[in-house]
Amino acid sequence: MTYKPLSELDTRTRHRWRGMAFARIQSGAYVGRCVSVVEFSETGCRVRDHTMACEEGDMFHLVLEDVGPMVADVRWTYGAFIGASFRQPLTALVMEHLHTRLDQPLQMRMAQMMNR
Repeated sequence: MTYKPLSELDTRTRHRWRGMAFARIQSGAYVGRCVSVVEFSETGCRVRDHTMACEEGDMFHLVLEDVGPMVADVRWTYGAFIGASFRQPLTALVMEHLHTRLDQPLQMRMAQMMNR
């Protein structure tokens, strides 16, 4: 599948999955915080959180749904959005697992994340 850029400034060549996923911050100033992931790929994700005040260069460990923890570096921030890159790309098997997991009902996944 060919990636459809969000704007002319978007120069990515790999497909990013857009949807609603949940993640939990496992380290740093926001440890234990649950956040929404609105886009992810093998190499990173876009997080939406209105209260995280991180900066480019910050690092945290992230559990995306039931995958991780992964080391994520903050690449950019814009309003309530944070762009993070994973230090180790996700494998094809992990990506397949995430896609299968995200086919499950949103309410069920949210309840599982909150109970961890």
